[in-house]
Amino acid sequence: MYKLQRIFSGFILLSVQVVSGIINSILDIKYFYQKRVALAKYQEILDYVKTQNLPLDTSEVLKLPDHLVNISHDGLVQVLHTSDDTYCVAIMIKYTPGATQRVQGIFACDFPLTPRYLTKIPDICHRINMLGEYQKPYKVAWAFTNLEVDKQYNDCLFAVHCHLN
Repeated sequence: MYKLQRIFSGFILLSVQVVSGIINSILDIKYFYQKRVALAKYQEILDYVKTQNLPLDTSEVLKLPDHLVNISHDGLVQVLHTSDDTYCVAIMIKYTPGATQRVQGIFACDFPLTPRYLTKIPDICHRINMLGEYQKPYKVAWAFTNLEVDKQYNDCLFAVHCHLN
Protein backbone atom coordinates (compact mmCIF):
# COMPACT_ATOMS: atom_id res chain seq x y z
CA MET A 1 0.00 0.00 0.00
CA TYR A 2 2.78 2.44 0.96
CA LYS A 3 4.63 1.67 -2.27
CA LEU A 4 1.49 2.36 -4.28
CA GLN A 5 1.07 5.74 -2.54
CA ARG A 6 4.70 6.66 -3.36
CA ILE A 7 4.21 5.71 -7.00
CA PHE A 8 0.98 7.70 -7.18
CA SER A 9 2.57 10.73 -5.46
CA GLY A 10 5.54 10.55 -7.81
CA PHE A 11 3.21 10.38 -10.79
CA ILE A 12 1.28 13.44 -9.56
CA LEU A 13 4.49 15.42 -9.01
CA LEU A 14 5.80 14.46 -12.43
CA SER A 15 2.48 15.43 -14.02
CA VAL A 16 2.55 18.83 -12.30
CA GLN A 17 6.11 19.43 -13.54
CA VAL A 18 5.19 18.49 -17.10
CA VAL A 19 2.06 20.67 -17.10
CA SER A 20 4.02 23.54 -15.54
CA GLY A 21 6.69 23.22 -18.23
CA ILE A 22 4.06 23.24 -20.97
CA ILE A 23 2.36 26.32 -19.51
CA ASN A 24 5.69 28.14 -19.19
CA SER A 25 6.52 27.28 -22.80
CA ILE A 26 3.17 28.64 -23.96
CA LEU A 27 3.71 31.84 -21.96
CA ASP A 28 7.20 32.23 -23.46
CA ILE A 29 5.80 31.85 -26.97
CA LYS A 30 3.04 34.37 -26.18
CA TYR A 31 5.65 36.81 -24.79
CA PHE A 32 7.78 36.40 -27.91
CA TYR A 33 4.89 37.36 -30.21
CA GLN A 34 3.57 40.15 -27.97
CA LYS A 35 7.07 41.61 -27.80
CA ARG A 36 7.35 41.57 -31.60
CA VAL A 37 4.04 43.41 -31.87
CA ALA A 38 5.09 45.91 -29.19
CA LEU A 39 8.35 46.59 -31.03
CA ALA A 40 6.43 47.17 -34.25
CA LYS A 41 3.77 49.37 -32.61
CA TYR A 42 5.76 51.29 -29.98
CA GLN A 43 5.67 54.53 -32.01
CA GLU A 44 1.90 54.24 -32.38
CA ILE A 45 1.64 53.76 -28.61
CA LEU A 46 3.83 56.82 -27.97
CA ASP A 47 1.69 58.85 -30.38
CA TYR A 48 -1.49 57.71 -28.60
CA VAL A 49 -0.03 58.58 -25.19
CA LYS A 50 0.86 62.10 -26.39
CA THR A 51 -2.78 62.71 -27.33
CA GLN A 52 -3.89 62.10 -23.73
CA ASN A 53 -2.58 65.51 -22.59
CA LEU A 54 -0.96 64.44 -19.33
CA PRO A 55 0.31 67.32 -17.20
CA LEU A 56 4.06 67.90 -17.19
CA ASP A 57 6.09 66.04 -14.58
CA THR A 58 3.54 63.28 -13.92
CA SER A 59 3.10 59.58 -14.41
CA GLU A 60 -0.07 57.63 -15.06
CA VAL A 61 -1.33 54.23 -16.03
CA LEU A 62 -3.25 54.48 -19.30
CA LYS A 63 -5.57 52.00 -20.95
CA LEU A 64 -4.56 51.22 -24.51
CA PRO A 65 -7.08 51.69 -27.32
CA ASP A 66 -8.95 48.58 -28.45
CA HIS A 67 -6.69 47.80 -31.42
CA LEU A 68 -3.58 47.86 -29.16
CA VAL A 69 -5.00 46.37 -25.97
CA ASN A 70 -3.53 42.88 -26.50
CA ILE A 71 0.06 44.14 -26.56
CA SER A 72 0.50 44.43 -22.79
CA HIS A 73 -0.39 41.74 -20.28
CA ASP A 74 -3.25 43.79 -18.82
CA GLY A 75 -4.13 46.24 -21.61
CA LEU A 76 -2.38 49.09 -19.78
CA VAL A 77 0.85 51.06 -20.19
CA GLN A 78 2.78 53.05 -17.63
CA VAL A 79 3.51 56.57 -18.88
CA LEU A 80 5.93 59.24 -17.66
CA HIS A 81 5.56 62.80 -18.96
CA THR A 82 8.74 64.54 -17.85
CA SER A 83 9.20 68.18 -16.92
CA ASP A 84 11.10 68.57 -20.23
CA ASP A 85 7.90 67.66 -22.14
CA THR A 86 9.17 64.26 -23.20
CA TYR A 87 7.37 60.95 -22.85
CA CYS A 88 8.45 57.51 -21.70
CA VAL A 89 6.28 54.41 -21.89
CA ALA A 90 6.74 51.08 -20.13
CA ILE A 91 4.81 48.32 -21.90
CA MET A 92 4.71 45.39 -19.50
CA ILE A 93 4.09 42.25 -21.51
CA LYS A 94 4.86 39.28 -19.28
CA TYR A 95 4.13 39.15 -15.56
CA THR A 96 5.57 36.26 -13.57
CA PRO A 97 3.98 35.89 -10.12
CA GLY A 98 5.67 34.14 -7.25
CA ALA A 99 8.10 34.86 -4.46
CA THR A 100 10.10 37.13 -6.78
CA GLN A 101 7.56 38.87 -8.97
CA ARG A 102 9.05 39.79 -12.33
CA VAL A 103 7.75 41.76 -15.28
CA GLN A 104 9.23 41.83 -18.76
CA GLY A 105 8.44 44.26 -21.49
CA ILE A 106 9.43 47.16 -23.68
CA PHE A 107 10.60 50.61 -22.62
CA ALA A 108 10.24 53.38 -25.22
CA CYS A 109 10.76 57.11 -25.11
CA ASP A 110 10.56 59.97 -27.56
CA PHE A 111 14.11 61.16 -26.90
CA PRO A 112 17.46 59.35 -26.85
CA LEU A 113 18.39 58.21 -23.36
CA THR A 114 21.58 59.81 -22.12
CA PRO A 115 23.95 58.44 -19.47
CA ARG A 116 21.93 60.53 -17.03
CA TYR A 117 19.12 57.98 -17.35
CA LEU A 118 20.90 54.89 -18.67
CA THR A 119 23.46 53.47 -16.26
CA LYS A 120 25.92 51.14 -17.94
CA ILE A 121 27.81 48.65 -15.81
CA PRO A 122 30.32 46.91 -18.12
CA ASP A 123 29.89 43.14 -18.46
CA ILE A 124 27.04 43.11 -15.94
CA CYS A 125 23.96 45.03 -17.04
CA HIS A 126 22.48 48.32 -18.08
CA ARG A 127 19.76 49.97 -16.01
CA ILE A 128 17.23 52.65 -16.77
CA ASN A 129 16.46 55.11 -13.95
CA MET A 130 14.17 57.99 -14.85
CA LEU A 131 13.03 59.43 -11.53
CA GLY A 132 16.25 60.58 -9.89
CA GLU A 133 15.78 64.32 -10.33
CA TYR A 134 12.04 64.55 -9.72
CA GLN A 135 10.85 65.79 -6.36
CA LYS A 136 7.31 64.52 -6.02
CA PRO A 137 6.33 60.85 -5.83
CA TYR A 138 4.91 59.13 -8.86
CA LYS A 139 1.99 56.71 -9.01
CA VAL A 140 3.84 54.16 -11.13
CA ALA A 141 7.44 54.93 -10.15
CA TRP A 142 8.40 51.24 -10.20
CA ALA A 143 7.97 51.23 -13.99
CA PHE A 144 10.74 53.79 -14.47
CA THR A 145 13.36 52.90 -11.85
CA ASN A 146 15.87 50.08 -11.90
CA LEU A 147 14.68 48.60 -15.17
CA GLU A 148 17.30 46.12 -16.27
CA VAL A 149 17.98 46.30 -19.99
CA ASP A 150 17.86 42.94 -21.77
CA LYS A 151 18.43 44.40 -25.23
CA GLN A 152 18.93 47.89 -26.62
CA TYR A 153 17.35 48.31 -30.06
CA ASN A 154 18.26 51.99 -30.42
CA ASP A 155 18.72 55.00 -28.11
CA CYS A 156 14.96 55.20 -27.51
CA LEU A 157 13.81 51.56 -27.44
CA PHE A 158 14.75 48.77 -25.02
CA ALA A 159 13.64 45.31 -23.96
CA VAL A 160 13.60 45.40 -20.15
CA HIS A 161 12.69 43.45 -17.06
CA CYS A 162 12.12 44.42 -13.45
CA HIS A 163 11.86 42.55 -10.15
CA LEU A 164 8.98 43.92 -8.09
CA ASN A 165 10.03 42.41 -4.74
